[in-house]
Amino acid sequence: MKRLLPFLILILISSESFAQLTSCAQTLRLARSTYEQGRLHEIPALLEKCLAGGFSQQEQVEAYKLLCLSYIYLEEPAKADEAMLNLLRTDHYFEINRSTDPAEFIALYNTFRTKPIYRIGGKFGVNASSPNVVTAVKANDGKSEYNYKIGLQFHVTAEIPFGKNLVLNPELGLVQRNFEYTNNVNFTDTTFSTIAEEKQTWASLPISVRYQFSNIKFKPYIALGVEADYLLSSSLSGSRTRKGYQFIEEKSFDLKTQREKFNLSGIISAGAHFTLGGGFVTTEVRFLYGISKINSPKTAFGVDSSLPFEYGYADSTYKLNSLSITAGYVHNIFNPKKLNKRK
Repeated sequence: MKRLLPFLILILISSESFAQLTSCAQTLRLARSTYEQGRLHEIPALLEKCLAGGFSQQEQVEAYKLLCLSYIYLEEPAKADEAMLNLLRTDHYFEINRSTDPAEFIALYNTFRTKPIYRIGGKFGVNASSPNVVTAVKANDGKSEYNYKIGLQFHVTAEIPFGKNLVLNPELGLVQRNFEYTNNVNFTDTTFSTIAEEKQTWASLPISVRYQFSNIKFKPYIALGVEADYLLSSSLSGSRTRKGYQFIEEKSFDLKTQREKFNLSGIISAGAHFTLGGGFVTTEVRFLYGISKINSPKTAFGVDSSLPFEYGYADSTYKLNSLSITAGYVHNIFNPKKLNKRK
């Protein structure tokens, strides 16, 4: 008997819950019928108990709508406002039906803030970065050039709508920017070749303003802005080969002291939003144009003499450009409120 007791209690609780749900569904049907018969003053008392607990979300939305309509026609504007506010808090995505909803209900709905106040989420992606050389510095008479490499990046992102189609988009994240340096020197009997890769890690703060094309289904946008970066680390790993001779082994160098701590870039981007659940999947292509210089001519040959002499590396003065592709998700945050009084 003791073993059966918890099971019997569970059955009893489940039966009571089912009975309450059934009772509240009947209550909503009765309230609907009462409203259609015009006995509006009876609606609040009918719905009170189940609104406190017992309705499903869909039933709760319908109940608050009936309550709101009743108060509108009973000329109790404060209570109509309260019912509308509760409706919008229950279902953030509630939309009026302009073809069937009463004009008074539509007018009241339009006096409330129903759009998200902001969105928050995250973005992950890859970037291809390459120096934009301002002043070339050579370690020898050979040919030197930079090539892009792929890096990873992650940002926490926020979207704050303002105006009709404008969105402020601040972000905070970590970005890895990599690029390759090659140097080739040809002699009559041999060739020296250097391949080096620099890896930089930045804390980034991009801020942009978007123009959202709201009349298109997949919600594309374009944006302009600026990005401020703080350098966390910078390292160079390279090796040098000589045709017909033993190569110089790969070695790593810390270049953080040769790099500026702060960097500033201009942003131009384009992307789109795709509705999913309580927010949007986001995709974006972004180009960063370096405004400030990453280094200075004073550190062209570095603090380690082996870089120019053994590895054929010289630090040209450059700005850093980057092209990134990202995807992420942002969740809508709502705070419904009364915007202005009805006339």
